[in-house]
Amino acid sequence: MPKTGMTQETGVIVQWLHQEGERVEKGAPLLEVMTDKVNMEVESPATGVLKNIKAFANDEVPVTKVIAYIAEPDEEIVEEQAAVEPAEEPVAEVARTEEAAPPAQAPADEEGRRRVRATPVAKRLAKERQLELSAVEGSGPAGAITKADVLRAAERAAEKPPAVPRPAKEVPVAAAPTGLTETKSIPLTGRHKIIAQRMQQSFQEAPHIALTIEVDMTQAAQARGDASYTALLVQAVARALREHPLVNSTLRGDEIVQLYDVNIGVAVAAEEGLIVPVIKRADGKSLRDIDAELKDLAERARSGTLTLDDVSGGTFTITNLGMFGIPQFRAIINPPEAAILAVGSIVKRAVVINDGIQIRPMMNMTASADHRILDGVAVARFLQRVKQLLEGAPAQA
Repeated sequence: MPKTGMTQETGVIVQWLHQEGERVEKGAPLLEVMTDKVNMEVESPATGVLKNIKAFANDEVPVTKVIAYIAEPDEEIVEEQAAVEPAEEPVAEVARTEEAAPPAQAPADEEGRRRVRATPVAKRLAKERQLELSAVEGSGPAGAITKADVLRAAERAAEKPPAVPRPAKEVPVAAAPTGLTETKSIPLTGRHKIIAQRMQQSFQEAPHIALTIEVDMTQAAQARGDASYTALLVQAVARALREHPLVNSTLRGDEIVQLYDVNIGVAVAAEEGLIVPVIKRADGKSLRDIDAELKDLAERARSGTLTLDDVSGGTFTITNLGMFGIPQFRAIINPPEAAILAVGSIVKRAVVINDGIQIRPMMNMTASADHRILDGVAVARFLQRVKQLLEGAPAQA
């Protein structure tokens, strides 16, 4: 499983583009993998025959773990013993242990569940046919489940008459574990699962500090021209990050590393959830260029055509829910970044200006930061500078 980013720990296989036994060319698309950022095609690292596929569609695999081999047509794959997971012993290993007095039943794992022995082909077929391996009787060495065992179990399952569902009136409402009537169950899989895991990890590992500041957007509204407010925010934040480099940092082990490039990620709502395309070196771009790039990235995010480069390398993230009427909120830091800016809606309110009451378009910004890197003063100074740039209307170019 390829590693495509500093924080990537797993990848989910979407589909293989070649079948086992087919010849593949180096550099040709081999399979499609889903990360927390984007779906991408993985190219074949060599020319040869695809052999011993070990992970299939919807399998979540740790990075750098072997998922298949590219070999010569007559080459035999000999795997190291260390690569074999204890709970999934191959038949060859089972055969070697059969000479010793085998236990009456398969050994159990730490939680007391019976460990099932099966060949790789048997596991794949069972998954394709949605069969529980624990319910299949094995005929291989030491009771290992083989391909033939799975096929026989599948035939028996197909011969059983379908279960007749009870009338709805016979099902008590209290049957749901929560005592509530359930209407739909949505599996937490794919990118949703990866994002959920990363956000939970971020909140648990990084002690969050959050500060909010109010901004008068009167001059910003005039200065933005045809550009979006988000583009104006990106321009102001990029400039403030250049002046406050500690906010543009990351934590690596026991070191705080200040990053030279100012790459602003902007959260975009796509069909499969939030995705964060990145404006690279935003501090050197004009408002017009930022706006055009944002529109292009947002469109490609919604159509699912972003590349890995489009979503990689972010050093700071902006998430804007103002268009939904949300006045203020806190966001979870997007690791390995040091901070994230949550932007609320612009609302006309009565404010005191020079001891008088005026109606002004006001906006709240909340910065969440990793307290291991940034203290409250550093975050406050950064927010204050963004406020000054917006209220002073950054020069349009």
